[in-house]
Amino acid sequence: MDRVAIIGKQQPRHIREHMRQMIIDAGFEADLLDMETRNTIDFKEQLKGYQVLITAGEKIPAETMRYLGKELKLISRFGVGTDEMDHKEATKQGIAICNAAGTLSTAVAECALGLMINLSRNFPQGDAEVRRGDWSRFFEGRNGHQIEGKTIGLIGFGDIAQALAKMLYGFDCRVLAYDLRWNGEIAEKYHVEYATIERIQKESDIISLHVPSTPTTAGMVNLSFLKAMKSTAILINTGRGALVVEDDLVYALKNNIIAAAGLDVFVKEPLPIESPLVELDNVMLLPHSGAGSEECVWKAGIMAAQNAIDFLKGKTVATILNPGYK
Repeated sequence: MDRVAIIGKQQPRHIREHMRQMIIDAGFEADLLDMETRNTIDFKEQLKGYQVLITAGEKIPAETMRYLGKELKLISRFGVGTDEMDHKEATKQGIAICNAAGTLSTAVAECALGLMINLSRNFPQGDAEVRRGDWSRFFEGRNGHQIEGKTIGLIGFGDIAQALAKMLYGFDCRVLAYDLRWNGEIAEKYHVEYATIERIQKESDIISLHVPSTPTTAGMVNLSFLKAMKSTAILINTGRGALVVEDDLVYALKNNIIAAAGLDVFVKEPLPIESPLVELDNVMLLPHSGAGSEECVWKAGIMAAQNAIDFLKGKTVATILNPGYK
């Protein structure tokens, strides 16, 4: 009988238990493996004997895939991003990779919008000042700006950015977006205008990143990129930490090259407490929680489990990311 391992201790146990029961009810064996590390090399012995791994962001390099050999048939991502997996090696080993595409869009878009509003209106600083009994911001009129009517630039126009565009439509924002695979129908529906990255840098009051981390996009937001933005602009990153050169961002925030940044993702996670980002008052930091709402975690978990069930039953899994694995 095929066996499924559900790893990802950071995900709520009651959701993982539900996923396990779904798989058992479908006629397969399933175990919850509460791993203490995010690198599968460190516990590859425990993964032997499973035909499917349901993962939640653990690093799965070529070494792990080679070690698990031909027993492993599928890696089903409890989430969307799969840059932590070696796709080339998976295809070589005959291992399919799929994800729970579409399940996180609303939650991450809400996170990006929340960061935009908080930073535009200086809400984090206001909160800290009220807790100190300081109301000078009110009396001096230092209460920031509305996002209504502002120009918002979206770099990447996939599911999450499209959900965000829908939200921004209600704020009467001017939305510019760039993507290699342009969805003209959605763009027209929410009055989104195609633009080059250079134009987005030049014209946007807020830039929000929504591209995956690839060799092409890693480090794309460097000092040169930041200098091309407005000095009053805000950078939002709910995509991947590797998109941003953090030292360059720190320099830009310290030297008023841009006004502020909102970050839910970092190059190293958890963010080290000694990171210079922690000391800045014009950056808002979140613990990679954009996709962490109860609702979307349920959706992602159920889809990840259903993908595993469908795959083992020989049914079509629409979100296979490396169709050449066979």
